[in-house]
Amino acid sequence: MKRNLKNDDSALSDVIGMVMLLAMIVIVLSSTMIILQPYISDFDDNKHWSQTKVIADQVDERIRLVGASPQDTGSIQTFELSSTSIKELDSAEVWIISADVSGTDVVEINLDSFNSFNIKSINKTPSHAIVNNGGEISNYEINFQEDVVNINFEKNIDRLLIIEILNADSEVIHKFVRIELSGIEIDTTLSNGKFKVDLLNGARLERLHGEAYKVDRYPSIRHSSLPDSNQQLSYVLIDIDMGLLQPSPDSFSLQMISKGPLTLFEGDIRNIRMIMNNEIDDSMTERYFSHWMESYNLNLASGTLDDFEGFGPWKSVSGIDGFGIHPLDKSVLTEIVLHRVVVI
Repeated sequence: MKRNLKNDDSALSDVIGMVMLLAMIVIVLSSTMIILQPYISDFDDNKHWSQTKVIADQVDERIRLVGASPQDTGSIQTFELSSTSIKELDSAEVWIISADVSGTDVVEINLDSFNSFNIKSINKTPSHAIVNNGGEISNYEINFQEDVVNINFEKNIDRLLIIEILNADSEVIHKFVRIELSGIEIDTTLSNGKFKVDLLNGARLERLHGEAYKVDRYPSIRHSSLPDSNQQLSYVLIDIDMGLLQPSPDSFSLQMISKGPLTLFEGDIRNIRMIMNNEIDDSMTERYFSHWMESYNLNLASGTLDDFEGFGPWKSVSGIDGFGIHPLDKSVLTEIVLHRVVVI
């Protein structure tokens, strides 16, 4: 039988045409994907960025609501975590707050180490100290044979340390509080790195990969001068204990329970001294101080400190010793409360 070459050539041409058409389609699709890839990445980045912001808003709101609630009051909320993760910022901020709460004596407490402290007093009226170290309470007698009295703890300093100095009439004349505060970090991975939101002690900090931190909100410490020439200080500290929370890859529930507000200082107090260290970023402590002492620095530059009332450095102008309320020796109506939230 003789082959029909004309039909064979026609069939071959059809195959070659089909192959070329498929090749052109592949090239066009590949080129389209290459052109659209940046837009697809931007779309995904915006989606993940937005989801992280929304979750941070919801968690932030719940923390504030539960923290101010009575003990054992709580809430539960489920989050979708397709691209977002949540973890604890353990002991990321440390505060030391001390003040003379009654009488006329000026008392000063300084930590020597993680298991001892010393006491100084102008009039030497302190008689004994009550130390609450992480819930363990001890009583120490104070005898001023020298200008400084040293007291050793029975164990190392806990996350919450409260020292009350009493006089011979068993009146609390000075109070010292040291507290380690933990927070929550919420982050997501974008095409150029991580984006994260840190919720720590009432503050909200945001950071894009390769950029400096942005402080959206500072801790809620407030000072005001009243019409009757008195001053007022209010401060709510927030501590978040995430315990052994282990979220699932896709979604998980945050159950927040209040341990009840704890009042640290209340009433008219003098010589308020506050020391803070934030370990989120090397520059954060200095940025906080600069924010709180902005009015002081303006009055210092203009030479009007004589009438200044508000946040200012404690003794040393550099702020290395912490900060307080100026005038330092004037009584200030104060309310400082710790909100404690447990996440399980």
